[in-house]
Amino acid sequence: MSPWIFFMVITWLLILLFLRSEIKRLWSVAIWAFWVGYLLNNAFVQNNFYLFKESYYFLGGIPIGYLIGLAGTGLIMIHFLPEEKIWQLPYLLLFGFIFTGLEYFAQEQGFLSYQNWSLYYSFLFKVLSFICITWLSGLTVTRRTKSYYFR
Repeated sequence: MSPWIFFMVITWLLILLFLRSEIKRLWSVAIWAFWVGYLLNNAFVQNNFYLFKESYYFLGGIPIGYLIGLAGTGLIMIHFLPEEKIWQLPYLLLFGFIFTGLEYFAQEQGFLSYQNWSLYYSFLFKVLSFICITWLSGLTVTRRTKSYYFR
């Protein structure tokens, strides 16, 4: 099984188990995350910064499973995003650090190959992507009404 399919399955399994009721409210975030992930990764893959490996189906050099997993990741990220602005940047930095660690694991396992890239660039890329997704989701997602996290 492709590691990118595994990433997709685990991400969406977690969503179906724990966030099923939020899918209706956050579906637009998944679309934003998919497109932001596609556009940015496509630019970097086309310019030979890094290369994805170990996949059966690609869309512009990016594994389809990875993109669908990114859509789910965006949904999870926005669901747990703190309401208070002061906590949002530290949260996004932590999220970027976690996913940079996962990318490091993928690189070590040979699922991803850096050519003109580094983990530092990857961390910055992830944090800026998460900020972009957060901003775009603010355009389409209604605020939580029941409970707030990190209060």
